[in-house]
Amino acid sequence: MQVREFGTRSRGPFRNLMDVGYGVSQILPVVTELVRSQGAGIHLLQQPEAHLHPSAQAALGCFLCRIASSTHQVIVETHSDYLLDRVRMDVRDGEDGALRPEDVAILFFERRNLAVRIHSIGIDAEGNIVGAPDGYRQFFMEEVSRSLWKQRPD
Repeated sequence: MQVREFGTRSRGPFRNLMDVGYGVSQILPVVTELVRSQGAGIHLLQQPEAHLHPSAQAALGCFLCRIASSTHQVIVETHSDYLLDRVRMDVRDGEDGALRPEDVAILFFERRNLAVRIHSIGIDAEGNIVGAPDGYRQFFMEEVSRSLWKQRPD
């Protein structure tokens, strides 16, 4: 099977599916099923971004935004900030047929000891996260801060 990158400006060369990486071979059946599904449907995806490069995770977010419509509901369990950020940007950019803020629901599961609290988070028209708890993205902010500001001993 041959695949190629299909961007908005160019098309890449054909490559053997075995040569493009494990992530592509894993996501291809999911994408195929979503594209060929007809009529109303609910699609449940568990970590579809697994094994994908961050740029492919972001592209998957755009693809899922295009698939989601009045007749197709897409429910995704993900750990990917890249995928979620692309959904936020697509809502913000609001092209024809794009998702609106009210079309997107985010559930953030926060573990505290043995308990789990579920927070409902939204996206506004500017693509900003609305209603996030203090712990949302805390790990990522601490990692960025640590990488930028940590002083090395002399």
